[in-house]
Amino acid sequence: MKSAFFLLLFTFASLHAQTTRPPSIAYVRNGTEIRLIEPDGSNDRRLWTHADAKPELGISGVAWRPDHKELAFSSAHAAAWSLYHSDLYAIQPDGSGFRKLTNPPDRGEFARFPKGSVTVTVSNDQPSYQQTAASDGIFIVYVAGADEPQQITLPPGATKTLVFKSVADFGRKAQAIVAAYGAYRWFLPGVDVVAGRDVKAPAFSISGEGIKYFAAYRPVWRSDGSRVSFASGACTLNSSPVNPVAGEFAYNPLFGGKTPMGACAWDWGPTAALANQLIYTENGSGDSAIFRIAEGGTHPGTKLTTFSDIEYQLVFDLHWLPDGSGLLYSTQTLMRGSANIFRYDFASGKTTNITKLENEFARTFSVSPDGKWIVFERAPTADKEKEADLWIVGTDGSHPHLLVRNGFEPAW
Repeated sequence: MKSAFFLLLFTFASLHAQTTRPPSIAYVRNGTEIRLIEPDGSNDRRLWTHADAKPELGISGVAWRPDHKELAFSSAHAAAWSLYHSDLYAIQPDGSGFRKLTNPPDRGEFARFPKGSVTVTVSNDQPSYQQTAASDGIFIVYVAGADEPQQITLPPGATKTLVFKSVADFGRKAQAIVAAYGAYRWFLPGVDVVAGRDVKAPAFSISGEGIKYFAAYRPVWRSDGSRVSFASGACTLNSSPVNPVAGEFAYNPLFGGKTPMGACAWDWGPTAALANQLIYTENGSGDSAIFRIAEGGTHPGTKLTTFSDIEYQLVFDLHWLPDGSGLLYSTQTLMRGSANIFRYDFASGKTTNITKLENEFARTFSVSPDGKWIVFERAPTADKEKEADLWIVGTDGSHPHLLVRNGFEPAW
């Protein structure tokens, strides 16, 4: 048993020595920091954190760009300074090059833009007899590019005029205005900020339910590194260019029509030949299954495999194998007593159980660049907000072992 384990460590050491890109595993701890660790468990170190990153407003996903020169991640640390509840950011492996991928630029870059001011009149038009998040009347209002948001108390039927005195001018384009209450958001398409002038925005009416968790979660890179895709809270799939234009809201849907129901897990093809191919889940057509489609196509694509015979089941995670020969997914049993990782091979159509956990849950996972190993969350509960450790296992199910305690959202 000892010899097998030392052979495993030697394999990782050899991989580390021979590859031209570091095989470090990125992961999240406590929702507040991104860490890097080597596959043999050594050199566990912090890559990034922020003073405003809290467990409830923190990091929720990480993904290496295919060339491993940059790590994308989702974080809500700047929720009060953005159109989104949570945005995508990127950082280099040495901790440099921090930048914002969705709704750029980051507020740390506002100083390089000329400034103007914006006046906006906000009214709470929620009927007093209809109870929604707007009924509480406490909002954070923000104009894209403003140095600071403003908090106001605005009960139903009330109106208030706000002045944002220092707003970055991103050029001839509308800069959105957002009102937020917790996870709910209301929007005004925006106003063209003009440097050195005060601009009056259109009237901003708040009513109805608002949009819950309008955000960017679960970054997934295109294999050529040109774009990174993400999901909103409602699992609507979108993407952003790798070099987004300052002040522009990117809307590049992955599907040619409505996003399929339950498409909360997906992956872009891993090779140049498969770069425009998507695998994704769908759970509203009589069962719960994984499909394949060309980017921009309309569901249904080609049905690959059914992971549950009943509707409305979800997988925790879904990834291609790096050589494109198959896929891996993690899902729980019908009675939700455990969850495991499964492998589906395209050529044989065979599904294989990789992990065999009982009363435990294999949740989010990532595959090593050579396709031989999986790093995954091993947890006592299905609740992704609860405790988890990171384990490594071979894609053939061999040599399962602990990598690090208290880790989430691994990316290899």
